[in-house]
Parts: sequence; structure tokens; C-alpha cells
Amino acid sequence: MPRLRHEPSRRCRMTEISIEPFTLAHLDGLIALVAAEGWTEYADDVERTRRALTAPGVTTLVAIAGGHLVGALQVQSDGLIQAHVSMLLIARNSRGVGLGSRLLRHGLERAGGLQLDVRTRTEGYYERLGASRSLGFRLTREDLGLDGADAN
Repeated sequence: MPRLRHEPSRRCRMTEISIEPFTLAHLDGLIALVAAEGWTEYADDVERTRRALTAPGVTTLVAIAGGHLVGALQVQSDGLIQAHVSMLLIARNSRGVGLGSRLLRHGLERAGGLQLDVRTRTEGYYERLGASRSLGFRLTREDLGLDGADAN
């Protein structure tokens, strides 16, 4: 199975991007993506990262454009009520086209749950999605357009 790599110089359009469940073929691309952001907790120990991304109760999705990994989302969920975002990362050249919100919609839909909690320093991003301010942010299925709406 070919390994997918992160390509930092290619700008993507939303129509070219597919959202897929994480597989081992995505690992090198994901490690390159997090390393480019300086996220050492993921990049320093590849085996630990693989285990974390595939652990029970974890949903990890990747965004692929032109065969290259351009985004990733990791969600932990009880599958019924609560889901928490552990990682949401979009390649710099793929930001600003709605890919983050698309990953969040797919992530909550796949992980299950009624609401998605995030803890972050990017308040404006989540407020634009309709999140309610608390100690973090909470996105409901309605905020993400999942009740009767197409998640694509």
C-alpha cells in the first residue's frame, strides 16, 4: 500500500479533497504535517502516535488532496453523547477553504455523540462555526449541520 505524504507547497480547492479514515498508509504524511507545526508530542514517537490515533474510542480522519495528506482530525467519543477534539490540523496551504469545518462534521458523524467539545486558543474559528463559549467550546450536531443535512 503506498504511503501518503504531506506536501507543503500545493494549494487545494475543496472539490479536490476527500475525507478518509486514518490508516497506516497515512502515518508518514500525518507525522510530516504535525512536525511542520512543531507538534512534538505527535512527531517525537511515531509508534506512540500510531497507537493514539487508532486506540479504542478514537476516530481519526485525514483529508487527502492529489494523493497528499493536507489535514487531520482526532476525536475521542463515548459514541452516544460526548465527543472531544484532540487534534485538528490543516496544512497551511489548505487553510481558509472550509476544510476544518468539513473534518469536524465528518468526525462527529463518524464518532457519534450529540456534541463536540474543543479546548483551544483559536476562539474566533469556533465562534464562526456557531459554537457556544464556555471554558472551551461546544459544537452541537445542529451547529455542524448534521440534523437532516448532508455532511459532505
